[in-house]
This record gives sequence, C-alpha cells and structure tokens, in this order.
Amino acid sequence: MKVLKYMVIYMLVLQLTLPYTVPLHSAYLYRMNYNLVKDNLDDIDVILDKISQQIEKEQLQDYIIILGDSVAFSGPGSSNTSLGYYLENLAKHSNLRTPLRVFNLAMPGMQTGDVYTMLLKLDQHKISTDHVIFNLIYAGFVERDPSPSVVFWLKDDLHDLDIDSFNRVLPNLTANNYHYQQGLPILFNKMVQKNVALFAYRDLIYKYCSDVYYDVRFGRVPDDSLGDAGPWFNKSYLSELLQEPEYQRDWSTKPFDMSSNNPQIYFLNKIIKHQDGKNTLVFLAAVNEKLLGDIVPLADYSNNVAQIDNYFRNKPVKYVNMQGKIDQALFSDWVHLTGAGYQELSKILWDNYDMGAQGQ
Repeated sequence: MKVLKYMVIYMLVLQLTLPYTVPLHSAYLYRMNYNLVKDNLDDIDVILDKISQQIEKEQLQDYIIILGDSVAFSGPGSSNTSLGYYLENLAKHSNLRTPLRVFNLAMPGMQTGDVYTMLLKLDQHKISTDHVIFNLIYAGFVERDPSPSVVFWLKDDLHDLDIDSFNRVLPNLTANNYHYQQGLPILFNKMVQKNVALFAYRDLIYKYCSDVYYDVRFGRVPDDSLGDAGPWFNKSYLSELLQEPEYQRDWSTKPFDMSSNNPQIYFLNKIIKHQDGKNTLVFLAAVNEKLLGDIVPLADYSNNVAQIDNYFRNKPVKYVNMQGKIDQALFSDWVHLTGAGYQELSKILWDNYDMGAQGQ
C-alpha cells in the first residue's frame, strides 16, 4: 500500500513539473523540429503548450506567428538559416518599444487547410493570432485530382475543431486514403497521449537527452537540415526531377478556379474571416524562373499568378507577391531558397510588416 502511495505521489509530481522542466529548444529552435513532429503530430500540442509558457514567462505583449509550408519553414537548410532565425534577429535589433518574438510554426507539406487548422489550434492554446505571416505557393491553387490532400497533417484536428469544414473537404480526404478513426480505444489513447505528461513529453525528453549526449560527445548540436541547401545551379539533377509527373502537376497552367469550389480558396476565405481585424501578411513565394523557364510556359503561368494577385486586391490582409524580389542566384531549387535567400526574404517581410502600435 505504501509503495502504491509513493507511486501516486511520484506520478503526480511528474504530471505537475514535467511540462516546466523540459526545455522548449528540445523540439523548437526557430521552427518546429520536423523529424520529431512528423512521427507524432501530438508533439505539436506539446510545443504550443511550451510556447504558451514562454510567452507568459517573458510577459510578451506582441509576437509574430509564422505559418505555411516548406518555404516558410525554410527548407532545405538548417534552423539557424531560417525565417524564424532571421526575423528574430531583426526584431531583436529593431527599435520597437517592447520586446518582440517570432514563433515559426510552419511545416513542410502544410496545405492551406493546415494553416487554417493551426489558427484554430492557436486559439485553443490561447496563443494570440493578432500578428500572423503565412506563405502560399502556386501549386496550392492547382486543381487537385485528387492529390494532394487539402489538409495534409492536421485532418483529425480539423475534424475536432471545425466539423463543418471537415465535412466540406471530406471527399478529397477520403480520396487520399484518409479515414477518421474513432471509438473508445482511440479516444482513450488520445486522452492519455495528450494529458498524461510522461506520455505527452516522452519525445521531447528523448530529443533533449540525445542533444545533450551529442553536444558532450561532438561539441555541437545535431544539424537539422533536411537536404542540400546549396544553390540550384550546382544541382544538375533538378531539371530532370521537374519532369516527374508529381512536379509537372504543380506547375499546371490550366486556368485556376478562383471560386470557393477550389478548396484553396475555401480555406483562404476561412483564414481571412478568422483574421478579420488582425495584422496578417500573406506572401506568395517567388519561383526560380531560370530553372522553370524550360518547363513552364511562363506567359500562362503569369496569367494564373495575376488571378491570385486579383483575389487579394480587396481583401483585408496585406499581400506581397515575392516574384522578382529575390535574386535568382539565392534559390536552392525551383521555390526554396539558400540561407542567404531566406535572410533576404526575412528583410522584405520585415519591411512590409506593420507592427502598428508597437512603433519604431
């Protein structure tokens, strides 16, 4: 009986203290750790809890949330050459009246449906969405037949947070082999995974211990790059890769459907409604025209881009089309950038973003 009592006390202490003892950088360093999160999406909620703690600890009045796909995430390079890193530095060295932080919650593969769902998750975690930057790419507007899925990562969360939107896009999700799992065993497992600290934080604990070991043995933390971040003109394989069907689909020049029948527009409308009265900057990622010039009829491509520009013309968000604003030499492939490219992008975003009452 005494052993059971001590076990209960021990578990209670773990439950209360673990969320405050595991450092945020074990899963988030200028952006979420992709290799951690992709294998367990519940870690996103843990990271959001840790960010919420950080906001409270630093008593932050304002902070910018970055959302989007691998461009906002800043692949394929490392976290210390990412938008989150460069924007944090710009904020740190600015003349703002109060401290400003930047939290990059983008993930490679995120669709606009994921961005919308992340906004709902931020509401759930009581993290302000008053200041948001997110990116779009051309491929997001291309007709889905049926792939890619309109919500790539956060399908279950969309079901739980906005059932009407979930049902609206369910045919596409089903066509992409998704099935919402339910029943008492699934529900119990979710409750344990999300609410029992020892389970919820196990990935972060393991990652933290691994990083400490790596640092002690090699004198540095592991590189978190996802690939070769060198310039595109040193990668002879890119032109051939762009001939693959999945990439050909991304650059289709068929005229875009800019009605809400296009799930891209449906979720953009939802995002804009959610962000009504808030400070939101949307940027359309630039493309490497030198690399795509032999693949895509650029005149037809430009016509579709003009439709995107027109969509945002009277919307209550700030919109920046990045085409022509990034030196072609700073691309790592057809849409991703080198570290210097993301640094240049961060300066453009900073110059276009208005912190309002913060002032300079």
